[in-house]
Amino acid sequence: MITRSTLTALLLLTLLAIAGCSAPEDSGLVGYAEGDFIRIAPDQPGRITAAAAAEGEQVLAGSLLIRQDDTAERAALAAIEARIDAATARYDDALAGARDPEIAAARDLLRQALATQAEADQARDRNQALFADGHISQARLDTAIAAARAADARVDEMRQRLNIVQLPARSDQLRALQAEIAAAEAEREGAAYRLTLRTVTAPADARIHRQLRFVGEQAGPTAPVYELLPDGAVHAVLFIPQPELAGLPVGTRLAVECDACAAGLMATIATIDDAAEFTPPILYSDSSRARLVFRAEARFDDTPPPPGTPLFFEPRP
Repeated sequence: MITRSTLTALLLLTLLAIAGCSAPEDSGLVGYAEGDFIRIAPDQPGRITAAAAAEGEQVLAGSLLIRQDDTAERAALAAIEARIDAATARYDDALAGARDPEIAAARDLLRQALATQAEADQARDRNQALFADGHISQARLDTAIAAARAADARVDEMRQRLNIVQLPARSDQLRALQAEIAAAEAEREGAAYRLTLRTVTAPADARIHRQLRFVGEQAGPTAPVYELLPDGAVHAVLFIPQPELAGLPVGTRLAVECDACAAGLMATIATIDDAAEFTPPILYSDSSRARLVFRAEARFDDTPPPPGTPLFFEPRP
């Protein structure tokens, strides 16, 4: 960014030469054009993969200026999208309950258990009759009775399983799955935002004043890529001698002259510093170096000259 101190150093000899050769001593006010430059940098450090504008080019607000490597951000976003899809599928499955094939399989198992139960009951009854007639031992009868009881327990188990698969998921399970989906969606928003940080657009209509970094280099918050001069961001700086301050209030109209100025260019004083300063070096001469002056800024009515241009001003009624 061009600062006051930089401009002072750049304009010192130029304004002295112009003031000495082109204008009589104390015949008017002297100053220069100053630009309010802005530097454009990505919010995150990273390698530049595209720099879409060149020095001197005019760009529109919102147009792409910088793109950084976004491989990691895209991969993270894709992973979160996959998690959302998986959690949503689990929620839909839990909400619907078991599918028809699962219910049919549970019914088949129940039918098998019932058949086994019927066989075990018959075997128990036969063995009880045989035991009563003294044809089998007590141990064999006990085995048949135990088998019948095991078959009864198996039937109860299969009935419970069938009831369970026919029910939808419990409410607390559904809430847990909903929370999982919501958390993943929040992460997706964060990942999508971080992906947008890898591209930088022009904040306003502007001209590319300087390109500071190029494709393949690293850029970040402290490593800007472009220096822009927005449209309308050039103003005039002038220094008002203390004796003339009362006659040049804010709002005073000034005629502006310079080699690059359009004919009839006018400016209006917009601000005047509250504190006086000694004549800055760019205005030094034998008769003015000890004078107190007030720094002022003026806004151009029409197309301004380039920043750094030496200017002469004449007050107009």
